[in-house]
Amino acid sequence: MQAFLLATAALLFSSFHRAPSDELKRERLPADVDFVVHLDLEGFKQTELWKQVNAMKASLDIDLGELDEFKTHYGIDPLTDVRAVTLYKVASEEDPTVVLFSTTDKVDVALRAFQLEPGYALVTEAGIPLHTWKTTDDGKEETVCAYVHALAGSERVVVLANNKASAVRAARVLRGELPNHAQSGSLLTIAPAPGSFLYVAAKGLPELADTPASPVFGLAQGIQVDLGEAGGLLRAHMGVTTESPEKAGDLSRFIDGMLALGSLARDQIGAAVDVLRALRLNTRGSEVTVDFEFGVRRLMDILASLDDDDDADADAPAGK
Repeated sequence: MQAFLLATAALLFSSFHRAPSDELKRERLPADVDFVVHLDLEGFKQTELWKQVNAMKASLDIDLGELDEFKTHYGIDPLTDVRAVTLYKVASEEDPTVVLFSTTDKVDVALRAFQLEPGYALVTEAGIPLHTWKTTDDGKEETVCAYVHALAGSERVVVLANNKASAVRAARVLRGELPNHAQSGSLLTIAPAPGSFLYVAAKGLPELADTPASPVFGLAQGIQVDLGEAGGLLRAHMGVTTESPEKAGDLSRFIDGMLALGSLARDQIGAAVDVLRALRLNTRGSEVTVDFEFGVRRLMDILASLDDDDDADADAPAGK
């Protein structure tokens, strides 16, 4: 289930003039949240990047048969009926346990279909009605819990959690029975840039302390990432807050060194070096920021060229 939650979020990788989107709403998060990933699908689908991804999907003839089958069976299309996805965890947890889906009343139809699935049960926990299913992940049986929160009109927020306690807590926040982040959130600063379609905020990522990413994230006191688009330009911002200006200086020098090494490897990475050169590194006090702005079509061309190079290497005769 943990892998499913993270994969769902993975659907996880100012002047933005776009139609209304589904931005991150702090009042839907618990007050003690310390990690959040938000994907604004409505906003993403209005970008040039989305158009380019769709064109690439068509040219590669990607089979979405399973998605079509899901739509036929349950009456809901995740690509059109899901407006936004939010994954989060609270301070008392080691890993994220809850995903929120912003969707429409079509989920009511899907829910009736799910109720016919084997292993389904409707239970009441602490006065909260939960829809539960038994699932098997790597041979281990787990229980998935869902709560559907109706808002004005046809809007719905669906809670999906891998345990009853997390589902109940999320439901009580939505129902106004527990404090939310907009009221008293203090562990984590949540401030997406206007127009961001992907936003990540974390108080820290200590689990990366013994990995190759530790020089960047191991000592982080806070991390925020924004990804958006305007005028055909993909814009990204990452801010890493460290424990002191000295640590920020060390981190800045490390990142700068990695970028320099990448730029020297032009023969290996080709046009991708232009992407590295578009990164802008700055240090302000104890915070290190990395900003990026790059043309979407140019970026997709570079990615396509890298894929072509990989195909050419794979087709080359042995020993060449």
